[in-house]
Amino acid sequence: METPRRRPFLTVLEWIARLTIAAVFLYAAIPKLLDPVAFARAIDNYRVVFPIVGKGYVYLTAGFMPALELITALGLLWNRTKRGAALMATLLLILFAILITQAVLRGLNIDCGCFGSGATSKLMARTVGLKAILEDVLWLVMALFIYFRKSDADLRKAASRNRYTM
Repeated sequence: METPRRRPFLTVLEWIARLTIAAVFLYAAIPKLLDPVAFARAIDNYRVVFPIVGKGYVYLTAGFMPALELITALGLLWNRTKRGAALMATLLLILFAILITQAVLRGLNIDCGCFGSGATSKLMARTVGLKAILEDVLWLVMALFIYFRKSDADLRKAASRNRYTM
């Protein structure tokens, strides 16, 4: 429960989380949008095959996923869309953590493909491993914090309702 003294601190903490996740998703989305073929190769490196579709999902995912990351990042920046964007970030981060974990368990030594393959992305390049999983879990905790934290408007409504019911 938020007390009036903790509210400013939690609001600042929420904004830090929102800006951090938005920056990560933007930084991840843009290089992949610019080079979807390289991103499709990165997806293919995970060697995930689904029944019926096989590997037919790779190019569709390479086109769709970066756009979804971009929309999620932008949604985190507006108060009206922050909860939906935080939910989408949560789902994406769970998916990423599962994919990286299965690659580690299968002994694949591949670049995660998280930040594309451009020159700038080489700075953030990382192989799949425990560090990548822990980073995703950290961002997941931040996304969940954003999603479950009530907005200041919700808190004001609740306070006004409590004032009249006493």
